[in-house]
Amino acid sequence: MIEREAIKEAVKEALGEELKAFYVDREIHYQHHEFLKSWVEWTAQCKSVALKTIVTLFIGGIFGLMALGFYIKQGAK
Repeated sequence: MIEREAIKEAVKEALGEELKAFYVDREIHYQHHEFLKSWVEWTAQCKSVALKTIVTLFIGGIFGLMALGFYIKQGAK
């Protein structure tokens, strides 16, 4: 039974080390959602198709730059 506990502890430690890179602070995550919520509410108030198009292109550009940055950071294999 002691071996089983040692294995559990080793696996828990190894997973903890591997998953550190994916940890997201809850408060920061909540703040991001609040920011996005305010953008969604703001765009819902936009009546102009042109303004909605500009906002959509702007947000799409941001996501595109984020994807490009991730691609470059990963080594552009």
